[in-house]
Amino acid sequence: MKVSTRRHGVLGDLTGSVADLGVMVPLATALVLVNGLDAGAVFLWAGLLALASGAFFGIPFPVQPLKALTAVAVAQQLAPGVIHAAGIEMAFFLLLLAAGGIADRIARVFTKPIVRALQLGVGVLLVKTAVTLISSPPDVFRGTPVAPWPVVLAIGAFACVWWSARTQHHVLALVMLAAGTGLAWVITAPHLHAPALSLPSIDLPSGGDFATALFLLVVPQLPLTFGNAVVAVGDVANGAFGQRAKRVRPSRVALSTGIGNLASGMFGGMPMCHGAGGLTAHVRLGARTGRMNLILGGAFVVLGLFFAGQIPVILGSLPVWVLAAFLAYAGIRHAWLVADLAGAELLIAVVAGAAGAYLGNLAWTLAIALSFEAGRRVWRARHADVRVMDRRLTSRLH
Repeated sequence: MKVSTRRHGVLGDLTGSVADLGVMVPLATALVLVNGLDAGAVFLWAGLLALASGAFFGIPFPVQPLKALTAVAVAQQLAPGVIHAAGIEMAFFLLLLAAGGIADRIARVFTKPIVRALQLGVGVLLVKTAVTLISSPPDVFRGTPVAPWPVVLAIGAFACVWWSARTQHHVLALVMLAAGTGLAWVITAPHLHAPALSLPSIDLPSGGDFATALFLLVVPQLPLTFGNAVVAVGDVANGAFGQRAKRVRPSRVALSTGIGNLASGMFGGMPMCHGAGGLTAHVRLGARTGRMNLILGGAFVVLGLFFAGQIPVILGSLPVWVLAAFLAYAGIRHAWLVADLAGAELLIAVVAGAAGAYLGNLAWTLAIALSFEAGRRVWRARHADVRVMDRRLTSRLH
């Protein structure tokens, strides 16, 4: 997925900055509305991590909620303290992995078929999420028209996104997003208050929160985060930007994620990561520089600092059918990364990725892919020993 920076200016970075909102908006809003997280803190720390990671890595770099962790937290309506504890514990483990380059050494276990399996699984899940956004739009999207218009509009939006990305005329996607947002504002006529400064405060979880978070949220999430948001994001970054992504190494990504989650967990934000699917979304919709992070991160910081109480209303005015189109296109392109494999490697990636996507749990993808790769290595080692013995026997006979 090597990309060119030609014909990609501010407009491409602007379009790419909104490409992943189909994941960010529903998950972050659910944590605010269902779990009671402070909206200002959630978006302030997401924005600060976006700004910092874009400045450090020098390329468009994604910031997303931890998807599996968020799904469990929302489904079980966990208290804010448990979610904050999970962020701090994730930070502890990631910072530990970043120390001394441990993450770089562990990353060697994640061979190409394993990485592609995770990317395939993530891509399929992104497409499924896009379909769910259209078939059952979250209540926060108040301007969504009645059926069947969301489906019709999403199909048209997907065609527009595909054409925009293919021809690099990113203004088409921006115009579509702006038009959809304007229509939603006309329909819902939201009432917004004047901006008011809102600063986060330290909110440390209790000991019981840490115990609950560790076994319920962190243990299932950590291997997925390492595989998809530490190793796989580096694979996508290096494939797209080559030498420009030289800073994107597992230990540095783990360090960035760890620092971001430590600050977010202590000051009331949400657990976050640098998801590989998010990077594909940003890049495929035109983002080429760290300027994308400046645009997206700056917008999040402004929302978090000055519009904390109005964030659900503002984000709910975005057209869900456009966000779904962005999400579906990014998912397809992310899943298609598997196409550079062949033979047994392709089979491993497809079987493991499809299984995880079907079950809705990429832990299965990781477990299956690791098992297959281990079995393949044992098979190769045994056959290598047999070939060595055959050569020795042949040499003796001659």
